[in-house]
Amino acid sequence: MADMMDYLDWRGDVPFSASPFNEVDNLILSEVAYVDFEGIVPGPDEWAEAKTPQMKKAATISVTDALIRFWELHTKEEIDSSGTFYKKAPYVLEKLCSGPRFGNIYLAGYINQVSAEKDEQMSAITFFLPDGTAFAAFRGTDDSLIGWKEDFTFSFRKTTAGQKSASEYLNKMFGIHAETECREYSFDNGLNLKNNYPIRVGGHSKGGNFAVYASAFCAENVKNRIACVYNNDGPGVLEETARTKEYKEILPKVYSIIPQESLFGLLLHSGYCHKVIKSSAKGLFQHDALTWQVKRSRFEEVAHVSEKSLMLEKAIESWVYGMTLEERKKTVNILFTLFEETGFENISEFGSEQFRGIPELLRAYGEMSAEEQHMLREVIMRMFKSGASSLSEELQEKLAAYRKGIW
Repeated sequence: MADMMDYLDWRGDVPFSASPFNEVDNLILSEVAYVDFEGIVPGPDEWAEAKTPQMKKAATISVTDALIRFWELHTKEEIDSSGTFYKKAPYVLEKLCSGPRFGNIYLAGYINQVSAEKDEQMSAITFFLPDGTAFAAFRGTDDSLIGWKEDFTFSFRKTTAGQKSASEYLNKMFGIHAETECREYSFDNGLNLKNNYPIRVGGHSKGGNFAVYASAFCAENVKNRIACVYNNDGPGVLEETARTKEYKEILPKVYSIIPQESLFGLLLHSGYCHKVIKSSAKGLFQHDALTWQVKRSRFEEVAHVSEKSLMLEKAIESWVYGMTLEERKKTVNILFTLFEETGFENISEFGSEQFRGIPELLRAYGEMSAEEQHMLREVIMRMFKSGASSLSEELQEKLAAYRKGIW
């Protein structure tokens, strides 16, 4: 079975002039957005403030130079010992540099914004491609508790701090103020950006949600230049957001890709159709983009998501929508207060050797108020009841089908 790494072996020497940008290219750049480019790629302020071609060039870095600088700051031992699912992103970057398809791209506008006060984790980077376009990629959830907490706030907030920052990011990188005096310039390898060059936006997981939200609610002059928005197994939005004029306007440009046993990509409201694809993994591990199966310049498609995926989605939906927005908010705050009281800052710490996070969770739970303990138990019981109810309904449907002789 082939994946994006195999694709880079097969197609890495094929320029965009011979084979236009495709869905697999989108996923590759969305995966590279997980790389820590801190101290390597100039930020969005530097790009926005650059008013001449010379200043614009200074606000970018070639992908090959970025790779060299990355390995000067990090070791392979450090990368391999990471407990995150996206730890292989630097190796995608490394392979990406080995061929002319991506070897001549330039990077700019790197930002990694994390705020416990705002429950925000938003990171993005922009790639300037040889086809004269830009691809703004939003990173998915990182390993931090803050990042995971923001994911949960999607269930009760119309706009999260990260979503707002994502819209501001597009405005800063591509708004009128960023290009008032300089709208046409070239890079050292002959790559040219002409007036009002097209923009593609994408991301994996939460980054896919940010890509859609930011594209819907960015400035009109930026929105008009967006050619396509890729949501790679990212959640939807609240129904209230999905009904807005701005959100509905961007829907025709959204391209959603989810694996066959997707969970994250089916959560909340979307309004767009999904392309369902094969993965070499099982269950929740299909969320890892490196497991998605590739055939030539596209993903291997299947007819629909699995029954397991639909059942899990139904259970979670029943659980979430069984609570009011205020109840969801209280639940998330209590749950993450519990995690924060353990002293751990990253999710991977809870799953380290011998699950050393469990005793800390039990200790923190014991120190909570009786009211908070009661509410947490109620929420957990609802979750199990929702799951049992969905399983029961599925069994009843299968039994009915069997009795009709169509199973």
